[in-house]
Amino acid sequence: MTRFLTILTILTCVFSTIEISPVQASSDKSYEQWLEQYGAWDRLENEYAKEVDKDSPELILKRAEVYLNLNSPAKTLEIIEMTPTFADNATNADRLWLGGQAHRALGDLSKAVLWFTQASKFITNKSEAQHRFKAERDLKYVWHDVWLKMYWSYDANFTLSRSTQKMALNQIREVGQNVWKGSFWEQAESTVNPADSNATQTSVESKKNERTTSDGLPIPPFISRTDTESITKALAAASLEKFEEAQIHLASISQEPVRIFWTSIIIFLQTGTIPSNLDIFIQGNFLKAHAFWAGNMLAPYSISRDQWLLGNPDSGPWTKFRNNLLAMPIDTANKAIDNELGSMLISDQTAALLNSFKLAFSLSNGDFINTATTWNKIDKTKLPITLQLAGLLLFKDNLNNVLPLNPAESFKLYPILTALSGAAGQDMVAKTVAPFWITAPSNQLKKMSQQQWPMDKLLLLAYHQQQFNKQPSIELAKRSAFLFDDSSFGIKSILYLADEAVRAKKLQLGAFYLNKVDANALPGPLKVSWLDTKTRLELDSSRQEAALKTYKEMLATGEQIPVMTRLRMALIFQQRRDFEAAKEQLLAMWNMRASLTTTLQAETLFWLGEGEQAVLNTDKALDYYLHLAWQYPQESIWALTAMYRASLIYEKRGKYDTAKRLLNTVIRRADRKEQREAAKARINAIDKKMGKPSKSNQSSTLVYPF
Repeated sequence: MTRFLTILTILTCVFSTIEISPVQASSDKSYEQWLEQYGAWDRLENEYAKEVDKDSPELILKRAEVYLNLNSPAKTLEIIEMTPTFADNATNADRLWLGGQAHRALGDLSKAVLWFTQASKFITNKSEAQHRFKAERDLKYVWHDVWLKMYWSYDANFTLSRSTQKMALNQIREVGQNVWKGSFWEQAESTVNPADSNATQTSVESKKNERTTSDGLPIPPFISRTDTESITKALAAASLEKFEEAQIHLASISQEPVRIFWTSIIIFLQTGTIPSNLDIFIQGNFLKAHAFWAGNMLAPYSISRDQWLLGNPDSGPWTKFRNNLLAMPIDTANKAIDNELGSMLISDQTAALLNSFKLAFSLSNGDFINTATTWNKIDKTKLPITLQLAGLLLFKDNLNNVLPLNPAESFKLYPILTALSGAAGQDMVAKTVAPFWITAPSNQLKKMSQQQWPMDKLLLLAYHQQQFNKQPSIELAKRSAFLFDDSSFGIKSILYLADEAVRAKKLQLGAFYLNKVDANALPGPLKVSWLDTKTRLELDSSRQEAALKTYKEMLATGEQIPVMTRLRMALIFQQRRDFEAAKEQLLAMWNMRASLTTTLQAETLFWLGEGEQAVLNTDKALDYYLHLAWQYPQESIWALTAMYRASLIYEKRGKYDTAKRLLNTVIRRADRKEQREAAKARINAIDKKMGKPSKSNQSSTLVYPF
């Protein structure tokens, strides 16, 4: 780790103070154009290969040209020769021209001239044609020599192919005469066509749900008795794990916010997940409904909902028995249950389960009259929470008759039953709390929670959340963690305290807060927060092995990992030479780059490149370094370091021109003499390897044998 930090420190010192002008801070070129500017042709081909429309003329030509610049003319010809004639003149001209360049690079000048000649037929603009021919290095002399040699062959030929040769000679001559002119081409015309010396070239893109009285005071939405009964039936169905049937019952609820709230309850009972979109409660100013889900009052049941469901969901015999009864008509099922209850051989536990099933079955089917008898004789404290709530709503029973005898369990259940009964239209503690569906602007929350209904837990929860969102503080977190320890907001407050303690290097205090939370009982996102803080605490305590173990446990949750922790662990994996593990973490960061700052995006690419270079995968390292330098020039320390690293790779490969271009950019953008001198020293070393430059090869990377 020491060696790794030393290297990073050196790089930081060299490049940290580089400044980039506003013009340099953002590129007006595409990545492909940027790669072309620096002559990174190998990477350019990779980019083109990723394109969806690989068979488009433009992309075919670009790929063919890339191979020319890679000095792989045979590959260019393979692409060109397998490509049929294009539909328009311009692309056909480009295709044939590339073929001519490829043949010339292979040393076959005759074929090169023939391909260039064919290309000229598709260049309709005369000045453009002349420019293209004259721009091709030394083509004037090639043209002369090829024609002359072909003529000699023609002059010596008396076979039937002679006419074909003559046609070729005339085509080549016409181009030479139009482009370069001169007496040679005049003589060539008269020599091949003594009777006709006048040949010429032939060419061719909310509405807010505000509920107020006439004088502007907020009023709750109206929940009819029919709606309450629908909720009762849905709860009974859910207790039997008939979630689809429960949703059908809820679909008849008239008020949309109420319907969405209870639909979310059923989804929670089925999956353990809470709604991610609370807009309807925010827009309607339903303060308590919003606080219920935003603070996740159901957090204690996120891991397991067994207390809400009838029987043991993991019991095969119970599931089979339940399903058999559910398949029967209601009267037949009740008779079957009564027959079982009349048996002298069943245990008290089985009898209680049968009575509970009879209650749930009758409620879900709307048989409210016959359920009263069952409700009155059953031990309500042992019912699943869904049936307790359904009975409270239907029979308006006293809460004390359903709450557990254990004080701790009763304390845990009480706020759930009172909140949900209010959400179903039956406020059981109306004197001390505001109606569940009360509406009010958020700026009245302080007055409502502090003065009007100071006993209302949901209103107070809403107020604490509001204040915490405005300006989190340790003091507020301590209060919230104490008051709402049975909600996800309370747990988040404890985790906030633990995080702040670890950041302040108060590791013992951080461990204290972490130990206040049962991590195994936390839902995924909160468990990740707990594990994240624990990982950082262990790292700061120099317990790297423990941190790695905790981090792997965090990864196993499948939840989103905090980006800075992921980066820190990736660098530790690299330092331990576990490059695959490091790469996995960095790629996960890159996949979520839209949520990262550009600095972090650039840093992610840099470390990806470092990892690939460490395992000698310099091709992939180049991809990361060059993409970084192109896309994030404003992130100077990363961009210029990446360009420097890329230049070293190109230098080692003998691609000296590309290496020098990259180093020259580093020199231009550096504002410190030491930085410029470091890059210049590298260029001097490259110049010694290259020898003296030749004037004949200054403008192209192509190598022509003639």
